[in-house]
Amino acid sequence: MASQKIIVCYLRAGSALLEDHWLNRMARYFAPRYDTSDGTEPVVHVELYFPNAHGTGGMSSGIHYGGTTFLHPKTFRRSNWVFHAIPATAEQVRAAKAFCSRQSGTPFNYRGFFLPAFLNISHTTRMNGLDTKRMPWYCSELVAYTLHYAQLLDTAGTVEARAHPNAAYNVIQKHCDTYIDCARSLNGRRLEL
Repeated sequence: MASQKIIVCYLRAGSALLEDHWLNRMARYFAPRYDTSDGTEPVVHVELYFPNAHGTGGMSSGIHYGGTTFLHPKTFRRSNWVFHAIPATAEQVRAAKAFCSRQSGTPFNYRGFFLPAFLNISHTTRMNGLDTKRMPWYCSELVAYTLHYAQLLDTAGTVEARAHPNAAYNVIQKHCDTYIDCARSLNGRRLEL
């Protein structure tokens, strides 16, 4: 029975947190089809958040362009993020955190980010190395394979979700039992209803 959760954190193309950079414009342009009827922009960045059991703070895992993968303490304070929680067992959370910890410090996957999928690290290579190898990643790959490693996303969903942050958003919403959540720290803020 799921008593814990992993929060998937999304940034949309129109977020004030994103600088006006050609990579962000490119990610928006190449986003898989998405429903624009609600006026939202496509997702262009995704990372995972493992909230602490006591409810304050937690660990975030992800990678930014040109950087290395990270797993470090984080408190979200800005409202630009969209959070969807996935119910998970303690073992699934442990497996996901262990995978992110093992991948921490690995480089950005430039080849996979810029070149067609058939030139990227193959799905078979990734699957064969999930238990032991440290590999380069871009954000949606890291999220998809972490969720797969934790047995929260099936193989077909993993292959589809790894392609782009908006694909990850679409697949995770469709295949995982998600619910809207909040990983933001609201300490010191007045809430008005």
